[in-house]
Amino acid sequence: MARKKAMTRKARMWAALRRKPVDRVPYATYNMYPYGGGAAAFTPHTKEPTYAPLLNRVRDHAGAFIKSGHGGIGEALTRAREDIVENRIEGAGDARMRTTIIHTPKGDLTRITRIPENKPGMVVKALVTSEEEMEKYMSIPYEEPIFNIANVRAIYEAAGDRALISVGFAESMYAVANVLDFEDFCIRCITDLPQVIRWIEWAHERCIANLRLTTKACRGMDLLFHTAGPEVCTPPMMPPALFSKLVTPYLTRLNEVIHDAGFAAGVHCHGRVREVLPEIIRAGTDLLEPIEPPDQGDITLAELMEQSAGRICLMGHIQDQEFYTAPPGLMTRRVEEIARVVDGRTGYIMSPTCTPFEFPCSETYARNYAEWLDAAERILA
Repeated sequence: MARKKAMTRKARMWAALRRKPVDRVPYATYNMYPYGGGAAAFTPHTKEPTYAPLLNRVRDHAGAFIKSGHGGIGEALTRAREDIVENRIEGAGDARMRTTIIHTPKGDLTRITRIPENKPGMVVKALVTSEEEMEKYMSIPYEEPIFNIANVRAIYEAAGDRALISVGFAESMYAVANVLDFEDFCIRCITDLPQVIRWIEWAHERCIANLRLTTKACRGMDLLFHTAGPEVCTPPMMPPALFSKLVTPYLTRLNEVIHDAGFAAGVHCHGRVREVLPEIIRAGTDLLEPIEPPDQGDITLAELMEQSAGRICLMGHIQDQEFYTAPPGLMTRRVEEIARVVDGRTGYIMSPTCTPFEFPCSETYARNYAEWLDAAERILA
């Protein structure tokens, strides 16, 4: 009997995402990839020689999950306009700071952000600190963004049949939370929920309009549309009861726009997802990542697979922090543990829980990452 042809890495990941049969459990690196073109601008790993051996392994064997950018959207979810935004950058290294001044029809707004090189940033002073300032922010007129998807297409074409490509979209609740100090946002959700919902409704109209434009611009590519917004409305940051009020109704509509355009919808959410998983599924989400294992997460992979079977695809569960410190052999055991749980089922893609942020890449990290790649290729077959 002729042997059945193996799926490509991309086809395997898409089959898992759609909860269709797979020839083996797919695995993918998380936003670390070797592909050129526009991709080089969105991954610093291609510019760091210590990552070269790992990138070669990704090119030859591993799938990749790649977040790509399209630009076009500026402040207040409207067209990016340099004439209303001033940026001043001071300092260097971990002490680098950016001051942003937004000129609105009702007056100026200021945000101060710490932006260390090759590391996640942190807002030091929020753009909006009062209801008056939110009215200023909302006074910025809406103009349809002009999307440049050249980078998306360059990554898509360079990766070929080896990667799952995602395009980010703005989610309505986070579009509001992101301009406030987060503690202030949480307090307002308890003390003046109707006002917060009014702001979210304003943002939602623009999110829907922008998403329709983005999906139209991306026609002809099989892409995942992906948002990290709901992450902030989970324990311990916010009580899970608020998720159904602040996220589910709006995410449901956004996912409908994505599906109507022929794409898949994903949610990025670190940490505790046990109590919000039903809401994420109810919203029509196709993929949830990075499903952190306990203790940073609060639900096992076995429970996740049981609760999500046939309703959503799960991606992740290889804790990124372990690459930095794990002794030899641990990453192999992690793959073995996951393989026993998944046991030939579909609806799961193994991946790390985070993009590598170490520059240069340490010997320990490189050794453990290579061990994970080798184990995944061998054990998941």
